[in-house]
Amino acid sequence: MEEKIYLAGLHALWISHAKLTQIFEKKQNYKEVYENISSSFLKKFWFTQNQITTIIENRKKQFLSQINNKLQARKVQIYTITDSEFPDTLKNIPHTPYLIYVRWKIPQWPALSVVGSRSMTSYGSKCIENIVAGVCEYFTIISWGAAGCDTWAHKVALEKSCPTIAVIGTWIDQDYPVSNKKIYDYIANHKWAVISIFPVETPWNPYNFPIRNELVAGMSLWVLVVEAKQKSWTLITANLALDMWKEVFAIPGDIFHSQSAWCNTLIQSGTAKPVLTKNCILEEFNVADKKSVESVWKNRHFENKLEQQMYNALFLEPLSIDQMGEKIEVPSKKISHHVSILEIGGYIKKTLWWKYEIA
Repeated sequence: MEEKIYLAGLHALWISHAKLTQIFEKKQNYKEVYENISSSFLKKFWFTQNQITTIIENRKKQFLSQINNKLQARKVQIYTITDSEFPDTLKNIPHTPYLIYVRWKIPQWPALSVVGSRSMTSYGSKCIENIVAGVCEYFTIISWGAAGCDTWAHKVALEKSCPTIAVIGTWIDQDYPVSNKKIYDYIANHKWAVISIFPVETPWNPYNFPIRNELVAGMSLWVLVVEAKQKSWTLITANLALDMWKEVFAIPGDIFHSQSAWCNTLIQSGTAKPVLTKNCILEEFNVADKKSVESVWKNRHFENKLEQQMYNALFLEPLSIDQMGEKIEVPSKKISHHVSILEIGGYIKKTLWWKYEIA
């Protein structure tokens, strides 16, 4: 962790995730880079002159001890893309972050994103209380931590003692909205996770929300839209999920109420599947009871990390060997042997057109 304080310092100088990935592609020498950062070094990675000037000036003003104190105060862990704790799901999104800041640790359990309006209606709260409460025993509930539907989804999961993850649009020492500080603390203290990819002291900013939404969509198997107006941040999350070939569910609502407008539109267009009860989701995932999901997720341990990655990729959709290789960025020749092992072990099975799916 001590070495990663220097990484947090570099990130706080506003060196982007993409640039950090380039700089540390071959070696994670964070302290060496931080202590010897210079114009000539930054030019190697195509920083503009304005960016170089800003970084060098900020470096002169920065005190790592302050950053360290902030990390320690909230017991923040930093996971990079090379760490085993870094979620595989985030490696497959369009803009993979180089690092994530985590309060406590990320539950190793399949996830369902629940998103909706900040102006939650009584109908929306009842839907969450019934549907989310029914599925959170099987899935980690992920949401934005925003006011309204998102906060309510976190609360319902916590009341049921089920895992939940809040992905926030500020740095991890900021509580936005302020009213959710108790919820974030409760999530972290109960060994679930609050996650951010933004640098130290990043405040609330509407430009951060699309980035946060991509994480929410990327970390989950599916997205459930509870309530949403026609023009809503929820639209971004659902579209991102669809772009990642993930299923979107929507709760139908009053055709005369603006908060149900976009859910109804999604269902009418065939973009989202309607959800009337928790079983609409559980049946889609082929879950009959809690034991069945435990047998699929908890009791399947993989000695080989590559086989775990292959298995996770197939959980999203049936894939051929070549498609699997593309998903996890491994040559198909390298995974052919492992496909046979998984098939013999009863983890996967062959379908039509030379594709494989979860057995």
